[in-house]
Formats: sequence, structure tokens, C-alpha cells
Amino acid sequence: MGNPQETLQQYVSDMISLDKHILDAVDRQIEDKRTSNYPETQQVLTKIQSTLKGHIPGLEQLLSNLGGDSTSPVKKAVSAVAGLAAGTYDKIRTDTVSKMLRDTYTAMSLSAISYTMLHTTGQALKHPQSAELAVGYLKQVTPLIVEISEVVPLVVAHEIEDTDPAVGKRAVKDTQKAWSHRNVR
Repeated sequence: MGNPQETLQQYVSDMISLDKHILDAVDRQIEDKRTSNYPETQQVLTKIQSTLKGHIPGLEQLLSNLGGDSTSPVKKAVSAVAGLAAGTYDKIRTDTVSKMLRDTYTAMSLSAISYTMLHTTGQALKHPQSAELAVGYLKQVTPLIVEISEVVPLVVAHEIEDTDPAVGKRAVKDTQKAWSHRNVR
């Protein structure tokens, strides 16, 4: 993989970029008037927003400790283009709130596996500061993914204007049971 220091710098820099992009999208979702109709959606999005706002400075400090710079011109240019594209896409999007949550779930899953990779890289390259930060942040991300998965059925049931309020709750119970490792055999 080359120089261990450069490898860690790249992984941490990628995490900063990823978390910033997710945060930008979540900020737009919180501001979207449609999400205000779903208090549970606003609640989980606000938790994600707060968590990512806490992660970014920690990652930037780690990158600095590794001798890296999150403000490199290439990284800034790539981030600016990606942000512009995402912003334009959001403006023409007419997705439902449930699809917004699906996209956030997907992004947070990418964040979780990326933290898993950073943790493993930190361990493999004998850099405990990176490993510990990554696994600590992973432990904050995973409950948010679960929470999104519990909110989505409620929102979907509401969006299709189901007259039985128990449908969403039953779907939450059924889908959460499917995630139980004891269920597999």
C-alpha cells in the first residue's frame, strides 16, 4: 500500500469528504418542508446532523496529526464539484420523504463501512489513534442506521395514506426481526 502515513492520510481525508457530503445532504433534508410533517424523521436527521458535525473536527484533527491537510486544492475542487452536483440534483428532486431517508440510510451505511475500513487500517498500520477514533465514530453511526430503518416503515405507511396506523408499527417489528442474527438459520 505504500507509505503507511500516506495511506492513513488518504483514508482519513476520504472520511472527512464523505461525512461533509452526507452532512450537506442531511442539512438540505432537514430544511425540506416535507420532512417537517414527520417528527420522527426530523428527530433522526437532527441526530445524524449533530453526530456528523462532531465527527468532522475530530477527523480534521486526526488528519493534521498525521501531517495531512484537508484543504488540499485537489480535494477542495473535487468536493466543490460533487457538492454542486448534489445541490443541483436535490433542487430537481421530487422524491418522497421515505426515499430521502432511504438515501440517507445508504449514505450512513457507506460511512459505517468506511469507518470499519479506517479502524482496520489503523490497527494494521499500528496507529491506535486512528483505530480508536474510527471505531468510536462507528459506534455512533450504527445506532443511527438502525433508527432510520425503524422510521422508514412508519413514513412509507403514512405516505401511502394507509388508514390502519398499526401497519407501520407492524412493519417496523417485522423488519427489525429480520435483522436479528438469531433469525438466520
